[in-house]
Formats: sequence, structure tokens, C-alpha cells
Amino acid sequence: MKNYDVIVIGGGHAGVEASAAAARRGAKTLLLTQSESDLGALSCNPSIGGPGKSQMVAEMSALGGVMGRAADRAGIHWRTLNATHGAATQALRAQIDRDLYHTAILDILSEYKNLDIVYEPVTVLDIENKTVNDKYLAGAIVLTTGTFLHGVVTRGSEKISSGRLLDDGTYQAADRNISDILRAAGFGILRLKTGTPARIYRDSIDWSVCEVQEPDTPHDWFDLGDENNNYHCACYITHTNETTHNVIRENIKNAPMYNGDIQGTGPRYCPSLEDKVMRFPEHTSHHVFLEPEGYDSDIIYPNGISTSFGSDVQDIWIRTIPGLENARIARYGYAIEYDAIDARALNDKLQSKDISHMFFAGQINGTSGYEEAAAQGLVAGANAAAFVLGVPTLNLDRTNSMIGVLIDDITTLGVDEPYRMFTSRAEYRLNLRSDNAIARLGKIGVALGLIDSERYEKIYELKRPIFQENDKFYAGYIARNEREIAAYKRDADLKIPMNFDYKGLPGLTNELIEKLTRARPENIAALSRISGMTPAGIMVVLRKIKATN
Repeated sequence: MKNYDVIVIGGGHAGVEASAAAARRGAKTLLLTQSESDLGALSCNPSIGGPGKSQMVAEMSALGGVMGRAADRAGIHWRTLNATHGAATQALRAQIDRDLYHTAILDILSEYKNLDIVYEPVTVLDIENKTVNDKYLAGAIVLTTGTFLHGVVTRGSEKISSGRLLDDGTYQAADRNISDILRAAGFGILRLKTGTPARIYRDSIDWSVCEVQEPDTPHDWFDLGDENNNYHCACYITHTNETTHNVIRENIKNAPMYNGDIQGTGPRYCPSLEDKVMRFPEHTSHHVFLEPEGYDSDIIYPNGISTSFGSDVQDIWIRTIPGLENARIARYGYAIEYDAIDARALNDKLQSKDISHMFFAGQINGTSGYEEAAAQGLVAGANAAAFVLGVPTLNLDRTNSMIGVLIDDITTLGVDEPYRMFTSRAEYRLNLRSDNAIARLGKIGVALGLIDSERYEKIYELKRPIFQENDKFYAGYIARNEREIAAYKRDADLKIPMNFDYKGLPGLTNELIEKLTRARPENIAALSRISGMTPAGIMVVLRKIKATN
């Protein structure tokens, strides 16, 4: 049996960051995944960044992470979103070349001499004895299995036991064992769902009726940048219309999300087109972003129209969209259901509260998105190494990082749908900007061996003029944020009066007001665990309590 300090199961974004972080900390690490194509696979939209997400990519870079470096090499369309808004909501987003990103991930992982990568499925997992496939022994195990746990792909009446669908049209095998092993070990199991749209051949689109979306030139970078990346291309926008929506309404009885074939809960903030049409009948059109899957790729990703309809119905409504009247479908959209654990079984190190050598990261924890998965992977890998080697842990919380907000949310509140990061989830978001991530976390990364001092200094000097200027311009607000952070740390045990009236408080939905009125949490810590409670909502309640005392 071959011994490793840390074994990471799963080679998606969480697995890549977990194995790299463990290796950077000096742990002898094994990454087990089904095939080389898993590494850096952008299985849905090939893009990185956006609100809340670009902040986490910057934080990963400050801790020596992989994603920002790979994205800088592979970006083909760069834009700063919310550029006219405040610095807290500005976000870099890049369309990514799938093949270039995969190659970049392989190159970066090859730098780690104490990291072995083995391409084989996990057929045997013995949690108690810390062994995998009866031939690998671990000090700690990190599970990053993505959508593979009891994965079922649904497209109309077609159901396939599968993980992700590959570019060649074949399906990767779903894991049928690990969910049962986790359930037997006492973990709560959730059933979640995500989806993806059809892919369309570039030369079948009438670009003349679409709105062009040029990239920013020059543009910012996620990490240190890449002077060899000279790839630039445009994206385009079109829209659905009432004809599209009528086709969907007429066929809604055949939609698996509506006829009961799909039981898993999907992401509210990234709904399928059928969901958009049925939930928002007042909207007569929805944006469709036509985004290339690569600089030289002949495939376009139509962002905004994910679906679980059968191919016959997709053929009809896709061709009602302006510019897509003669669309040739390279691959039809589908939904995928999969198992996840209840992340409230984990602590803030993403370590099992009951089985100390088990760590979890990515969609298995109920999250959605490449950046969310990668961020968790870095934390889980760094702390798995700390557990085995007896070195200090990586401690992130909602006051020092967006990653800490994510982890606090899922481990304290749990999820009832796939969790997606937004800047609005962070009450101290003005302090948690992309530009100052290196100032917030860089020294922590150096101290823990996650980033070398030379790289830290380079990133710091690159970002210093930006974050120093923003710090001066927002000095008053930042000072208030810092006072609130100090208060937050004092107020977890603050008592809430039994007759406290939640009605009329800004930022609280009617549904949440009903929950709070019924539950009557005794203190702020209990309040924070109410399902659906947001950090901003907590601050509203805190201010009201203090104003009335």
C-alpha cells in the first residue's frame, strides 16, 4: 500500500486547488481522478469571475492559488463588470479558452514535485481506515467529487446515469458508491440539480442581427497577468421573444422540472429558460449571451438558456431566437441531478466535525460555480495538510475574505439550493475587494507556506496603487466597516428581545420575517442560522436592537 499525507478525490476545480494547496504546504499528495480531461474542465460556461467570484479568485491568488494564473493564460474576452459602480461591486470577468485553460492547469500542477496525479476511478473508499482503492493510504482525505455522486443526466424523457458529458459526446461514469458510504458514516445527503444549454456551431449564427460586446482594451488581470496572452475576441447578445416563450409554455408538460421527473433543487439565481418563462411571465424577452468556447473554437455557448427539454423541443425554440434561425446544434442542453452533503457537518476548515481526517470541497458541499469550488478546495487542501503535518491552519472568516463568507454561510446555515456567491452576501464587502485581497491575505499565505514571498511582493506591488487609492477614497466607509467588524465579533451572543418586531426592516423578505417571527431566535448566533438569513439582514437587526436599547 502506498502512503500519502493527503489524498484528494476528484480533479475538478476544487480538486486542483486542494491538491496544489496541500502540496505547497509540504504534504506528500495524491490527486485521484477519472481522466486527464477532468483537470481544469470548464464543463459549463467557459468563464471565470464576475460579482463576488472575482474577489474569491483574487483571494486565491493571494494564497498562491492556481485559478487566477490559469485564467490569465487562457482568457480571450475580458471585461470589468459594474465599472461605473462602487469598488465593492466591481468585478473582473473573463471568457476562457477551454483548451488553453486545461493546458495551463496541467503546466501549473507539473511544478509540484510532491504531487502525484493518478487517473483511475475510486471504486473503494474506506473512511475508517483512510484507504482508497485498497492500495492508497492517507493521513487525510479530501472529497471533491462535483456532480458525479449518483449523477443522473436528464434531457426530456432521456435519463442517463452519468457525470459530465464530454466534448466527444460520451459520458463520464457516475459514482454509485460514495454517497452510500457517506450516508452510512452519518452525513446528511441532499439532492441538487444544475443544468447547461445547447452548444451551437459558430458558422450557423447570423451575427448581423446580434449586439456586439467588445472586450475591455486594455484590461485588468486576475493574477500577475500573462504577457504572452494576446487572444482577444468579441462576444454577442441576442434575446428570446414571445414566440420562444409560447413554444416553452405549450411544451411545459414535457419539461422534467415541471412533470416531476427531476426532484433535485436547482440554483435559484441561475434558472433554466423554462423556469424564467414560467416564473416571470411579465418578461417578454430574456438575454442570450453568445460566448465562444475558445479563441479558434467553432462552438458557441449561448449563456442564459440552460434547459432540460428534450432535443426535439430544443430544436424548435432555439431557432425562434434572432440570429439562431438556422442554428446547427453541436450538443443539446441537459440537466444533471447529483448528491451533496449537508455542509453543516463541517467546521470552518471544511473538516468533518465527527471524522477529523475527512475534508470536503466544491459541489459536494452544496455550492455551484467554478470559483466557489476552487476556493473551498484551497481551504480544504491547506487544512488537510495542516491536520497531517501538525502545522497552523488556514483561518478564513466573513470579516477577512469572501471565501470566509462562503464557508461560514454553508457550514452555519446549510443550503436548500446550490449556493452561489454574490457581493451582497458579504456585509463587509467594501473591505473585501479584489484589489486589496493581497493586502488582506498575502502575509497569511506567506506565513503558512501557501505563497512564496517573491510572488507575494510582485502581486502586492501590482495591486498597491489601486487599493491604496480606493482606501483613501472610501476611508470613512471602510472605517465604519471596521467598527462593525469589531462589533460583529462581540455581538454573537447578543440577546434578542422576545417581543422584537421584524416587520418593516429593510433587507428582510416577507418570507424571512415570517420565519423569524415564528422562530423567535434568542440571540444573534441563533438568528444567523435561520435558513435564508443574510449577513446584511443580521446587520439590520443588530442596528435596530442597539437603537432601541
